[in-house]
Amino acid sequence: MEPTMDCTTCPPSEETVRCPFAYFKELRETAPVHRYADAGDGEPPMFVVTSWKEATSVLLRPEIFVNNLSGVLPAFDNNQEPSPAPEVPTFHEAYNVFFSDGADHKIKRSWVLKLVTREKLESFRPIIEAEVDRLIDAFIADGHCDIRAQLTDRMPTHLVRQIMGLPDAADAMVKRLSRALTENDNNPAQTDEQIEELRQSWVDLLNLNVELLRAREANPIEGDYVSELVQYQKAQDGALDVNALAKHLAVTIFGADHAMGGHLADIAARLGRDPELQERVRKDRSLIRSLANESLRFDSPLPWLFRQCVENTTIGEVDVPAGSLVLVASVAANHDPAEFSSPEVFDIDRPNIERNHLTLGRGVHRCAGADMAKLQADVTVNKLLDRLEDIRLDDAHSDLLPELSFGFRVPTAVHLTFRAVS
Repeated sequence: MEPTMDCTTCPPSEETVRCPFAYFKELRETAPVHRYADAGDGEPPMFVVTSWKEATSVLLRPEIFVNNLSGVLPAFDNNQEPSPAPEVPTFHEAYNVFFSDGADHKIKRSWVLKLVTREKLESFRPIIEAEVDRLIDAFIADGHCDIRAQLTDRMPTHLVRQIMGLPDAADAMVKRLSRALTENDNNPAQTDEQIEELRQSWVDLLNLNVELLRAREANPIEGDYVSELVQYQKAQDGALDVNALAKHLAVTIFGADHAMGGHLADIAARLGRDPELQERVRKDRSLIRSLANESLRFDSPLPWLFRQCVENTTIGEVDVPAGSLVLVASVAANHDPAEFSSPEVFDIDRPNIERNHLTLGRGVHRCAGADMAKLQADVTVNKLLDRLEDIRLDDAHSDLLPELSFGFRVPTAVHLTFRAVS
């Protein structure tokens, strides 16, 4: 018989959402899989998976544990993007790549992969370098900065907007959507006002994307991602699908924004807190990749993944009926001592860390933008170390406790002091 948790723990408390490690450690030490007590009539069974082995087994069975959460997670349907042009036929399912499955997911994933080919990534490096330099120029003379507000929250959005050829006005739209999704994603207590703000945030950005797609269809640009995407999708389906592609562009931009900005801020904070680590990475830049991966393991900006179980099965030794909601707590799996020795220690020398941490998922749903994220981390850390020395975390003005969000873990404020490299 599987362990059962009292339903009062789900949804978790604000304290647990902000710092879930002790809660998940207690669960994992009791059993790798728990079933929550039934919350009431009509509520689907809910399970939480906290061990690395069992979490991996769920992620590697996408035909049984699907991304479509309609009907099992109340906040899911409220968070979905409306079709920007419902009068236009679409060839694809309504859900974006994050929540699609099977053949539909394979197609939409191929759209993402066209953005992150080896050749394109190399062409993006100088764009990222120029953008990071521009942002550092704005604060380097001050000797201090709010690294989130002045760099890490700006660079990823600016980068993807430039790559896609969106106007400057898109930045404000993306930030509005980021705020709305941060408040609403997986939130069991959404208000009508929050739902409407999210809907309108989607509408504004999607309408902008429709204009861009139609412009690129009429006048394609050589080497332009959106132009190539339009031609690729039309060759597949026979006509432009502005609904599917507008949603694809929106989630691609958002995927490059909030979580990426938080990840970069976390890396900067770790360099500022640990002078020995900072000096070691400064002398050996090949360690940046390990630094970034250990940051993703230790304090993931995406702490958990939801799946719907669509057929009777088991996770480990626990029976899971079809129609269940499964919470894969990657933030717990990443701290499983059975997989990671001394998981509470931040250690960039861990073997196979990039392959083993689950922050980016596993299997066919593993983050398609992982290589783009690695590139941004590499350029950003190199630039910070090239241009700033004696980087220190300003404890008096920083708040490393994550913002309250049911979907993301992003440090609230990271303030640094430094000297400009002469």
